[in-house]
Amino acid sequence: MTARIRLILRAGFAARAAFTLVEIMLALAVSAFVMFGCAAMMFDMMRLTEYFERGGAFKSHVDGVEKFLRAAFMNSEIETGNLGLFESPLASNTAKTVWLARDFEDKNVDKYHLAYGVGTEHPLYPSPLGFAGDKLCLLELLDGGLYIVWRFVQPEREGDEAAIYKMLLSPWVKKIGYIYVDNDRWKEEDEIKTMGYSDLMPKYIKIYFDRHGEKYERLVSPNLYLDFQISQ
Repeated sequence: MTARIRLILRAGFAARAAFTLVEIMLALAVSAFVMFGCAAMMFDMMRLTEYFERGGAFKSHVDGVEKFLRAAFMNSEIETGNLGLFESPLASNTAKTVWLARDFEDKNVDKYHLAYGVGTEHPLYPSPLGFAGDKLCLLELLDGGLYIVWRFVQPEREGDEAAIYKMLLSPWVKKIGYIYVDNDRWKEEDEIKTMGYSDLMPKYIKIYFDRHGEKYERLVSPNLYLDFQISQ
């Protein structure tokens, strides 16, 4: 009897040593699923590489700078009493929220920049002492690219002069064109003009981006109604 039981057990183990048809089909299905997933992942990685090679990331950067500047101009807040903190404010948009002003530090340089105000807290404008009040900003094209030069309306420490901060907005901005209306025609200038036009505030600024030969241009208006029209 014992020998017969051993024979039956051995036969059972021998039968289990082989895979059934269902198990084989299931293994093949799982293998196919894994291979399909790996192939899809490799395809996505190839598309990601192609995306970066074709400049998709750079275009996203350009679009981001454009949107930031539009939002900065449209949400600008400058109280009349704070205009004296700018150097020789020259002209403004119709809403008097974006101005032309000189650099905070280079007071003897007869060069003007677009100026706007920030009345809310934003991580782009940090203070070593925590949150602070209103901020005044200038858009300046320097050697390293497009910068925001800014200061707080009130100094961080009482009795001190307000510190001047610089934030790099884009290292790939190579030029800014200032577009005016001249005898019913558009005219682009390399610098903000202090005379020669009935309205010294440019209707648009044209931002020229260039990264290793890949170039983009973007139009932004400091005049709110114009910017709303071209953004549609």
